[in-house]
Amino acid sequence: MTKTRMILLTSLALMLVFALCVPQARAANGPSLRMLTIPHGGAMPQEAPPPAAAPLIQQGMTAMGPTPPVTGVVGGVQTGPPSWPCFPTAAPCTSDPAGGYLAALPEEVFSLTTCEIAYDSNNGTGGCGQAWWTFETSGSLTCPAAGCPLSVAITAKQGTNTVYSLPLTNIGTIASAATEGGPYTEVIYGQQGFGTNWGATVNPAAGSVTLTVTTQVGTGPSGTTKVTAKGTLVVALH
Repeated sequence: MTKTRMILLTSLALMLVFALCVPQARAANGPSLRMLTIPHGGAMPQEAPPPAAAPLIQQGMTAMGPTPPVTGVVGGVQTGPPSWPCFPTAAPCTSDPAGGYLAALPEEVFSLTTCEIAYDSNNGTGGCGQAWWTFETSGSLTCPAAGCPLSVAITAKQGTNTVYSLPLTNIGTIASAATEGGPYTEVIYGQQGFGTNWGATVNPAAGSVTLTVTTQVGTGPSGTTKVTAKGTLVVALH
């Protein structure tokens, strides 16, 4: 069976959410990132294995939507899971049937004023809302015993202006596909905003912003063979 895993990007400092927390890497004036692994279980039949030439990681969806009503952040500490993303039957969507995925509703148009609101580390809010993206491993992904290093980057461009930038940042490790029982999906998520309150040197204007996310995994026996995937989302500010 495949497994699914989530990673929180709360401003862009990262945490792994197994039962284990790792040191967070934080971007200037931004939130932190988080990961979570949840098995699909019997409700999700295993798809046919990909061909041998398939990439070790395959980029999936990239989206942005509302801030969860419950962020799980209290007094600057992640005390529990956010309202979303959530995989049933894990908390807080324990009453939902297994096999689904509760995520921030994808939106493409955001308020310019709202997107410039600084991240509030006290309660985990701020910016346009919650950004999230997915990637899936192939069954051939192999990692050292300590796991494959996982790094991410985010760049938001408006014309020639960079209105947000998170350089490639290690956020923890992921396991070999064999350790997880086969291919599995990672979900990375966190609050996203633009402008000087988010570490940029310029503020955005009304119009389109192109958000590019990069995922890099160090694979192989030593975890030093780098494989990279990218995703892009265009949103409008008004």
